[in-house]
Amino acid sequence: MKLVAVKTFTTRAEAEIAKGLLEAHKIPATILADDEGGMAQFPFRPSAEGVRPLVRETDFNKADRLLKNKKSTSRRK
Repeated sequence: MKLVAVKTFTTRAEAEIAKGLLEAHKIPATILADDEGGMAQFPFRPSAEGVRPLVRETDFNKADRLLKNKKSTSRRK
């Protein structure tokens, strides 16, 4: 099983929200970040390397559409 990054976020908090959305839609996800498991930085401080939710390669298209759709609908009021 190959894991791929579906998107890059600047903070762990943003990536965790995306992970929760993916998992709510039955897409297993994990977080890739060089922040010692969240201990090296505050969750809202930007990461120089970026924080990436990883999904199975077979779930990439569904996950990508879901995150893009969430971004476009979250700005509507």
